[in-house]
Amino acid sequence: MNVALTLSRLAYKVFGPLLDSMLGESPSMRTKIRQANIRITVGEYFSYAALIIMITTPAMVLSVALLMSVIGKDFLLVTIFSFFLTPLFMFVFFYIYPSYLADSRKRAIDSKLPFAVPYMAAMAGAGVPPDAVFDSLARSDLYGEIAEEAKNITRDSKFFGKDIVTVLHDYTKMTPSRRFSELLMGITTTIRSGGDLKMYLHNEAENMMVEYRQMMKDFAENLGLFAESYITIPVFGTIFLVIVMSVMTMMGGGTLGPLDMTDMMVMVVYLGIPGLSLLFLLLIDSIIPEE
Repeated sequence: MNVALTLSRLAYKVFGPLLDSMLGESPSMRTKIRQANIRITVGEYFSYAALIIMITTPAMVLSVALLMSVIGKDFLLVTIFSFFLTPLFMFVFFYIYPSYLADSRKRAIDSKLPFAVPYMAAMAGAGVPPDAVFDSLARSDLYGEIAEEAKNITRDSKFFGKDIVTVLHDYTKMTPSRRFSELLMGITTTIRSGGDLKMYLHNEAENMMVEYRQMMKDFAENLGLFAESYITIPVFGTIFLVIVMSVMTMMGGGTLGPLDMTDMMVMVVYLGIPGLSLLFLLLIDSIIPEE
């Protein structure tokens, strides 16, 4: 059994009654969790987050206290800060994680749509009914997150007894991709009005391919901008900061709580530079088209 699912169920037994009343009815979070394809309820998700926070916070406090003791610094103030900041940062992480995952799925869906829609158009042109089209799409390993959405659509249609038009209309509000939502709405309208589904999908495939080429062009331009920003801020900025700190150290320096100027230089080099690099990697990952 999935470990995370087991932990979420265990946590829900402990924290569920409290967190359900506080956060369980959040419609925005419910939508984000669905769009992220996280297969648990809002109450289970935040219960899992509470359990992880309770495990992580003492471990982080002990780690910080041990580190400060090893380097011979007063660890009381830093330990107190870590005790309050760790659960705060962890809560923020768990709160924004579904949005991050939903955005990642959106980009994955959008990057595969120009290649999945011609496949759907070919099947529709061969007279395959819409439910069988999505069933075939769900069985394919070529279309990534689109196949996952097709699996959910097929599941609701086959096992929950809903007709395919109703399911497609419902999923226009559940998918993280606006473009895929528009495609599902167009398919629904075409079926209800008795239109030519093959022609509609063929036209959509041509439009999506044009949009895909423009998206790749915009990405190349943005990547150059990020490269210039990375050289300016983490590289030259960090060198400038180290030089300033070195000069201040020679002039007598200063302190920030238990940390002197030398300690702050060490933090800039070993924490600041990797942290800024990780931030830039996350920013690039947020705009890069998924394969």
